[in-house]
Amino acid sequence: MAEDKTAVAEETKPEQTVKIEDAGPALKRLSVELPESRIKDKIESMYTELSDDAVLPGFRKGRAPRRLLEKRFKQSVGDQLKGTLISESYTQAIEDESLEVIGEPDVKDFDKIEVPEKGSLKYVVEVEIAPEVELPAFDKIKVNKTVHEVADADVEKEVDSYRERFGKPAAVEGGKSKEGDYLFADVTVLAGKDAKDDAEVLHDAPDTYILVPGKTSEFKGHVAGIVVEDLGKLIKGKAAGDTESISMTGPAGHENEKIKGQPITVNISIKKIERIEPAPVEDLPAMMGVESVDELKTRVKEMLEQRHEQNSRADMHKQVADHLAEKVELELPKGVTGRQTARVLQRQQMELAYRGVPEDEIAQQIAEAREGSEEEAIRQLKLFFILDKAAKDLEVEVNENEINGRIAMMAQQQGRRPEKLRQEMHKRGQIEQLYLQIREQKVMDQIIEKASITEVKATDDDKPAAKKKTTKKKTTKKKTTKKKAE
Repeated sequence: MAEDKTAVAEETKPEQTVKIEDAGPALKRLSVELPESRIKDKIESMYTELSDDAVLPGFRKGRAPRRLLEKRFKQSVGDQLKGTLISESYTQAIEDESLEVIGEPDVKDFDKIEVPEKGSLKYVVEVEIAPEVELPAFDKIKVNKTVHEVADADVEKEVDSYRERFGKPAAVEGGKSKEGDYLFADVTVLAGKDAKDDAEVLHDAPDTYILVPGKTSEFKGHVAGIVVEDLGKLIKGKAAGDTESISMTGPAGHENEKIKGQPITVNISIKKIERIEPAPVEDLPAMMGVESVDELKTRVKEMLEQRHEQNSRADMHKQVADHLAEKVELELPKGVTGRQTARVLQRQQMELAYRGVPEDEIAQQIAEAREGSEEEAIRQLKLFFILDKAAKDLEVEVNENEINGRIAMMAQQQGRRPEKLRQEMHKRGQIEQLYLQIREQKVMDQIIEKASITEVKATDDDKPAAKKKTTKKKTTKKKTTKKKAE
């Protein structure tokens, strides 16, 4: 019975002819032809639907004669007909040919296409599809796992960072900025070198906080997501009411094409200067929901151990990614790179948040990521398709509990409430990216399960002897994996 139903469904599919050709890397050209009978069937269908709903003077609803409907609605039906025929036939062609489309269809000369009164309708559409991926053998991949030990000094340093994080900003009245201060400023990015106020505004960021970077970061910082070399030297010593104009070249990986690699001018108008007064260590336990400073330090040590484990896992993921990027050859569709840049940066931002990186440092790293070369953007896209293929082969899925768990962990790292963080991520459209991030990490974990792993201490990373043990770690790897799973 099931086969009979399938046969009937196939017979009732609208008739059309589709010719497929390669039009470039991961790009297909579809030449579609719809017979006259299909056009007439669609016209009849549209007028039947119209007849059921249309109300004309002197006739009850659904009772208006066809000739009056055609006279009254011929123009609007004609306008809809082309779009409906192309949309439905394109969707059918994609399904019939099992094409995994990743971009919007490009219907060639759409404005010039006309639905003929007699004969067939022909059109050409180009679509970007997921490139074909041939995965290497996962058991041939060799990975080093770095093992960290948390010392008391690490705990004290992290406690100091909490004091800064929960400290209170105090306005610097009549003074000048120092390293580590925050400037509360209006920022505009203008088109052109040494641009004046009448230049095109490419980005407007009022009420922006800017950290005054110091020697530890080589005075490099970011303004409105753009890395500025020697920013600390330029804005150190400034006072409220001062301005700074920086002429530079936009980041090579910026999402905005008018900023990407183009001459720009960044204007900073300082409103006030704030200096963080660290919170007393005695106040931290109540802020962190613990009873004492000792309990706080115990909690901090556990969090640091968890963070090191996450960083170690992330490092192993990177080793796997490097191996896959090197071993897998595939051609990417040319039009995808620009569209995916923002998504790559967004996912990188969430990955850093998951690993407990402070917000200021996340903003700095994302700004620096925009400085990356086009080759790196292409590499990231290549990995996206490779891991997508691996996820399908390994049957990796992500459930709602895993998404909620990841949000809860990120919220804990940031000292925030999970429901508030989820609401923000939903508004920003980040939930889908979080799903993809979790799925890729699960894929990496499964690949690592099959790989050969060597455990090395953090201080022994560069010792050749540590790397010679790779071929002897199969058994150790399995035991470690089993223990973690429990």
